[in-house]
Amino acid sequence: MKSGAPMAGTPGISLMNFMIGQMARFYGVPWRTSSNLGGAKTFDAQAGYESATTLSATLHAGANYIWHSAGWNEAGMHCSVAKFVVDAEQCAMAHRMAEGPRWDDFDEGLAAIRDIGPGGHYLGHDHTQANFQRAFFMPELFDNTSIEQWAAEGEVEITERALARARKLLNDYEEPKLDEGVDEALRDYIDRREREIPAADALNQEY
Repeated sequence: MKSGAPMAGTPGISLMNFMIGQMARFYGVPWRTSSNLGGAKTFDAQAGYESATTLSATLHAGANYIWHSAGWNEAGMHCSVAKFVVDAEQCAMAHRMAEGPRWDDFDEGLAAIRDIGPGGHYLGHDHTQANFQRAFFMPELFDNTSIEQWAAEGEVEITERALARARKLLNDYEEPKLDEGVDEALRDYIDRREREIPAADALNQEY
């Protein structure tokens, strides 16, 4: 109401998702929503806070399908490439969190406690070596090193890391190869349907 601009990262949209989730469960239907939303104009702290808040809300609301969850800024008016790749990693972390704790190795974990005994450590135990990579989410863009290591490596902040990742992804992109016969058949189908389907003006005026 203050400016007329849409507000995407405020509590209202998260409360709405909580209510929609309750209605979906009551009626027994799946539902989709969006996350990592916000009104920030750049990939800054506001963008991060708003994105984390809206993503967490959709997870806890029990959404079945979460769409439009990467790069969203200024309430969807533009996409930040840096934010896009960071949001993708944030979504991967959220997916891991939504999976919940894993219990399939519980008995082996208890056995490791008996193997190690009081005063020992688990770093070299077979159970740790076999499971640590799946037990911990290993982020690629979020930095969890010590301040000393981060400083020694150039004090690179998340936006710079994200832009470097985005540029590499774009530079390394290779268009998927499509069988020439399939490609020709698809193009023929498109041409035929464009001839058969009325033009947009006709759809608006005559149908």
